[in-house]
Amino acid sequence: MSRLESDYYQFMEYDSDRTRDAMTHYTQFFRTGPVLELGPGRGEFLDLLRDAGVAAYGVDLDEGMVERAVAAGHDVRLGDAIEHLERTPARSLGGVFCAHFLEHLVPDDVARVYAAASRAVRPTGAFVAVVPHAGSLSVLGHDFWRDPTHVRFYDPMLLAFFAAQAGLEVAESGGNPRNSPGPPPPTFPMEFAPGPSLRDSLAGLAQSARAVYNAPPSGSRRHRHDAATATVTDARAELWEHVVHLLSELDQRIQVAQHHNAVLRTAYTNLLAQLYPPSEVYVVARVPAEENQT
Repeated sequence: MSRLESDYYQFMEYDSDRTRDAMTHYTQFFRTGPVLELGPGRGEFLDLLRDAGVAAYGVDLDEGMVERAVAAGHDVRLGDAIEHLERTPARSLGGVFCAHFLEHLVPDDVARVYAAASRAVRPTGAFVAVVPHAGSLSVLGHDFWRDPTHVRFYDPMLLAFFAAQAGLEVAESGGNPRNSPGPPPPTFPMEFAPGPSLRDSLAGLAQSARAVYNAPPSGSRRHRHDAATATVTDARAELWEHVVHLLSELDQRIQVAQHHNAVLRTAYTNLLAQLYPPSEVYVVARVPAEENQT
């Protein structure tokens, strides 16, 4: 028996409301009881099952966690959860649930859990295992190793292997969409709205310039419109045409740069999504229907 995990939770000031919100994703897999939760901690998932009208209880090795769960009105017993599951009568449970429990165990004990769940759960009942996501940079980089009782990561494929070894059928696996904090805010790229092309405006400007410099002189200007004046006018028109051309080239390059910026922003956003997926993953394994069992 120990109080290490409960003391650690208290030290880290983990929010029960946030935990309950994340765990609502898993209530859909349990319709009938009794459901046994292995290592229920403070009882957040038991809260949700109680609200859903599903009978449930838990077994936890940490005295502080048991005290918190019992104070919340739950049937949570102090003891070794694996041994309790192994002693549970065959086909007596509607399901088994554990969240952030298996990563505290060595592989041999994880295999024991799956074998015991396969025996204790009724046909079509579910064993749902939730573990930290090793593919998440924040989890892999520091969150996982902060907990002094963690042993190792378990990938969903590895849990599917344990399930198959125990005769269970994997019905679903994936990341919990309700536990996806995403990248740290400072890493998000700035919003980007490409500016429109100035092509039409520059074309209109060029047309207006040509009209001004090509217009015939009138009145007193006509009398002064000698060859020198015409030469200056042609030079100004040519210069203006050149300026408009340079502006058009600049606009084109800006449009290309904006396109490249948009492509890079999309690639960077996709990279962040790959680096910071949901913080936890789960595997739903079901006991085969009786007619499928050998």
